[in-house]
Amino acid sequence: MQKMEKNFEEVINKSLRIGISVFFCVYILKVKFNVEPFYAAIAAVSCLQGDLKNSLKIGIQRCIGTVLGGVVGLGFIYFFGNDIHTLIHSFAIALGLAIIIFSCNYLIKMPGSNTIACIVFLAIATNIMTGKDPYFWAIRRVITTTLGVIICLSVNWSLSKIKHKKS
Repeated sequence: MQKMEKNFEEVINKSLRIGISVFFCVYILKVKFNVEPFYAAIAAVSCLQGDLKNSLKIGIQRCIGTVLGGVVGLGFIYFFGNDIHTLIHSFAIALGLAIIIFSCNYLIKMPGSNTIACIVFLAIATNIMTGKDPYFWAIRRVITTTLGVIICLSVNWSLSKIKHKKS
């Protein structure tokens, strides 16, 4: 019974931290700066772990993955443009994902950065809005995703300090 209570407390704690992190992502980005908070919120949800040390480790991997996905996405835009209506563009997207997964696992040796790197790349390669500057759009995706990680880590750190003061 005591194990179930501890698990319940951990789930509630994690739920609150994620909720607070996403709140700040939405509030800061959308309300204060009128920037879409979607990618920041995804990053915040995906990097929160059970403790601060693991969250920091995962957060660093997510930031590195974000930059890697952004760089490959920018390369994709540079070489293939932002109109993905051809077979070659579809093939290039698949190739970009393979490059990212290989790079995360074997070049930078951070397999935990795979998912966010692929998400950022796909956001850049498949969601570019017509009429918008694709490079600005891509850089904005990297910045908002990185902000989500920073916000999540800040909330997690702040709440862990409060918890330790109460103990």
